[in-house]
Amino acid sequence: MNTNTFFRTTKANTFTVRKFFKHVASDMEAQLREWDENFSVEVETWRTYTLSVTNGAQKFRVALSKNEVELLQHAHPYALDEKLWTSLEKQGLEVQDISEYMYIILNYDLYRRDRLRVAR
Repeated sequence: MNTNTFFRTTKANTFTVRKFFKHVASDMEAQLREWDENFSVEVETWRTYTLSVTNGAQKFRVALSKNEVELLQHAHPYALDEKLWTSLEKQGLEVQDISEYMYIILNYDLYRRDRLRVAR
């Protein structure tokens, strides 16, 4: 899956917390479905911000407070993705390949430095 850091940065800076969480969940679902069409993602944004991932009998769930989501949203454009993916991996979800999207999440600081070096 590909991603556009310019658009993601704009969304992180302009979307409400709820809308940004749902956007990140949508990107994650797209990546998961590239690996296996049987993945499903459910989002709850009421008292806690919850991402639930299901694939057959496998079920994973990550719950964050609104404050934590907001802090991650403004830390850097992929900080929320990184937190969610890391939490899912700790529960046993296996990352199946490293797409551009996954590379940026796992190596955002390196990616940003490389982009700055190219721009100079």
